[in-house]
Amino acid sequence: MKSISSFAIIILLTIFPFSSIAQIMDTGPLDAYWKLIEPLKKGDSLSSKTWNDFLAIEANQIYIENQGFNADYMERFRKALEYVYMPKYDSLLNLRLAAIEKDPSSYWLTYKVYMYKKYEKELKEYEKQLLNPSYIPTMYTQTFKWLPKYLRKRDTSIHFYVLGIENDAIAGGGVIIASLWTLYNQDRINFGSTAAHEMHHNLRQPLNFKNISESEKGLMYILNSVLNEGSADMIDKPANVLLENELPSELRYKDFLLYQADSIVNVINEDIMTMAKTQGKDYKSEKEYRNLVRWTSGHCPGYYMADIIVRNGFKKELIKNIQNPFSFIYLYNKAAKRDIKKPSQFSRISLDYIRSLEMKYWGKV
Repeated sequence: MKSISSFAIIILLTIFPFSSIAQIMDTGPLDAYWKLIEPLKKGDSLSSKTWNDFLAIEANQIYIENQGFNADYMERFRKALEYVYMPKYDSLLNLRLAAIEKDPSSYWLTYKVYMYKKYEKELKEYEKQLLNPSYIPTMYTQTFKWLPKYLRKRDTSIHFYVLGIENDAIAGGGVIIASLWTLYNQDRINFGSTAAHEMHHNLRQPLNFKNISESEKGLMYILNSVLNEGSADMIDKPANVLLENELPSELRYKDFLLYQADSIVNVINEDIMTMAKTQGKDYKSEKEYRNLVRWTSGHCPGYYMADIIVRNGFKKELIKNIQNPFSFIYLYNKAAKRDIKKPSQFSRISLDYIRSLEMKYWGKV
């Protein structure tokens, strides 16, 4: 998993005229992968042209750009495909698999490709479930549970692609892209939940706050991010955390979601107090906040905060105010006061400063 968050969406999309067609799980990129590997099994190498044509498939291209994979990374991925599937590399593969058994990260690309080989039969069977007409409604049902009524609308313009590479999912610009390996494993413990998480990002319709002052851009980034990912995480991450031993190591998100989460909340609180005391002269940039949350796009501490909100009885309020990042902080503080684990809270000074931001920006969206 690439610091999923992945789940930071940098998709440049103005090119998808799909609003007039029925919504489907588009497995075209996945089927191209299955076709790609067949000659390798027979001993043929993977030419640069064949590989580049595969990478040029629109969904693959978007995903690679979003993840920041450079040419060197993709060339090593091409070689990993040859090592895994070509019979002449069986001895080398066995040596690598012995190391992978102890630590998958020892040959990370080989591991990721090998999972598609090892579980090819199961993955192809699972692909049939994605094409079943019931899958899309299941996804929406999961998404709608975490949205207010006025946002519970199917958006058939959103195009959902399934890839045969990597192990992540992204959403933005009217497109959702997910790897088969991620969907397969997550659906074993909570059917439709990963797709629903990504659909939640599209349907929640995060508000675009305009004319944000330079000193407040970083803080507004983190307030929006923890709500965006934390609220969507309520769909799929509780089961992931509870049943993580049933998942492969790269799809166990407990540490990713919770590592130093309470400390991060405390740091944000201290930053806000500093801004309040210096009248905004001392502040953190967006990049500094991205570093603080380890480039998780807000999953940490967003999941941690949303979980505290829900566990302490404020689920309805969270859903009702799903677009309001200021409300998310107020709800978190109310829930934290109730929580038996005594998590970090925002100070009165911080809350007053956040209220001033709400007055400044909320009425202008």
